Amino acid sequence: MKHLQFLGKYADDIIKGNKNLTIRLSKANLRTGDIFILHAGGKVIGKFRVKNIYTKKLYQITDEEAKRDGYNNKEELINDLKKIYKRLDLNKEVAIIEFEPIEIINNISSEEFAWGGKKIDLIELAKLILKYDEKLNEKERKLLNILIESGSLRKAAIKLGRLNKRYLIRKILKKGFYRLKEKKII
Repeated sequence: MKHLQFLGKYADDIIKGNKNLTIRLSKANLRTGDIFILHAGGKVIGKFRVKNIYTKKLYQITDEEAKRDGYNNKEELINDLKKIYKRLDLNKEVAIIEFEPIEIINNISSEEFAWGGKKIDLIELAKLILKYDEKLNEKERKLLNILIESGSLRKAAIKLGRLNKRYLIRKILKKGFYRLKEKKII
């Protein structure tokens, strides 16, 4: 299942249907018809479907598109993007992703959702996986040890060079979690 992250300030507008479009610098590996889990402010909002994806130059964005993305107008949207992306070029092609709700979940943290509704201490999970999962390769063992030494997923990802490296560790934790569940260790 694919996931899209949003700032917490957009959660209510997404739930109410006022924000039903997002303008991104990439298509986030999505296609029309894809179903994804939408997160906002550390919570799962629900399952959503991609209605449409199209691209255009940033300067071609309309006020209507900016409003559907949670802004008052195009100028406000561009100013906000410039805060995030310091060298933003108005000639940059952006992806416009229109989406619709399938199921609103709300009120469960993204972390709990990832672990089937359970609160999981990722450091303790990593220790259990290292101890009981014989299918781990050396690279996976190394990454789990970095997580344990760092004390948090965020710090471990930064130690690996970039915050977006969290997915590498999460993937190992997920596989290990299900293997330990099969063995009835968890």
